[in-house]
Amino acid sequence: MKIENESSLESASRHSTFIPWLRLLRISALPTAISNILMAFLLVHQAWTPFLELCLLIVSSSFLYLAGMVLNDVFDIEIDRIQRPSRPLPAGSISLKTAKTAGYLLISLGVGLASLAGWVGSGSDPFLLTSPFARSTIIAVLLAVCILLYNGAMKRTLFAPFLMGSCRGLNILLGTSTLIPLATGLTTSGTASTFLNIPLVAWWISISIATLICGVTLLGRNEAVESQKRLPLFIACGFVLAGIAGIGSVVYCPMDLEPSSLVKNIYPVIVGVISLTIIRRVVGAAIIATPAAIQSGVISVLRSLIILDAVICFLAAPQSEFYALIVLSLLIPNILLSRFISTT
Repeated sequence: MKIENESSLESASRHSTFIPWLRLLRISALPTAISNILMAFLLVHQAWTPFLELCLLIVSSSFLYLAGMVLNDVFDIEIDRIQRPSRPLPAGSISLKTAKTAGYLLISLGVGLASLAGWVGSGSDPFLLTSPFARSTIIAVLLAVCILLYNGAMKRTLFAPFLMGSCRGLNILLGTSTLIPLATGLTTSGTASTFLNIPLVAWWISISIATLICGVTLLGRNEAVESQKRLPLFIACGFVLAGIAGIGSVVYCPMDLEPSSLVKNIYPVIVGVISLTIIRRVVGAAIIATPAAIQSGVISVLRSLIILDAVICFLAAPQSEFYALIVLSLLIPNILLSRFISTT
């Protein structure tokens, strides 16, 4: 009986430590970062190969995302003690020192794995400015800087929503960073490849989703405040709408691999239908301006990222629907985990 009791105590102790870490990491939204990488990689490679590079980029993106979540709570601990005392750090479930160590370790590993993915993909010329190694390293370092600035010095400034949008946009560019254009046929026209030799279509999607996330960050910036001014909330709606418009209009972006006229016609309609729920909840949040309505709007946009990524996968590889279906399946862990672990 004593052994059974001791075993039960050990199990309860592990459980009580595990759950606070999942809450600190906001693990329920991690599938959105993974779906970004899968979509971006497919957009420029037209397949999920080379598989090793893809896996390294997924793990790199995941570590950078998780680092951002941890450091968010590290820098906000004093505010959370007042507004969210049940969060793991103010509640004392995880020590501040341990969280800091975990956050900086994750961000370092994220950058290192991105560089490794680029190194694997660079072949014999890793040190060229446009090589996968250089691109992956530059983008990962910029992403890490944006994460640190957003969570630290710039958190309470007007630049914060733009930094958060930049984090998401750079995460998408990270998914394209191991591209070797000559190997995929994406350099046949002068309009297809731009800065860092990343195709224009990838920049278009990156900027559009960055704008969307900028808007939702602005919307949820003071979500715990009971009474908010409507003007900033409607400005946030404008950014969300602009981001959606950018995603829907990407079919008009110059690209070497032209989608069929049927796909060109169907794609914007699908994006529009998906966006109806986003628009309804975001505009409703701006009108009602209560914490519950704003949180609902924010979660709606974050969850819809996976669906939008799946639709972009359909655009990138319309003859291989399983890519879109695999990305869409990430909604399952996202929804299940969000029942127990808050996304915001």
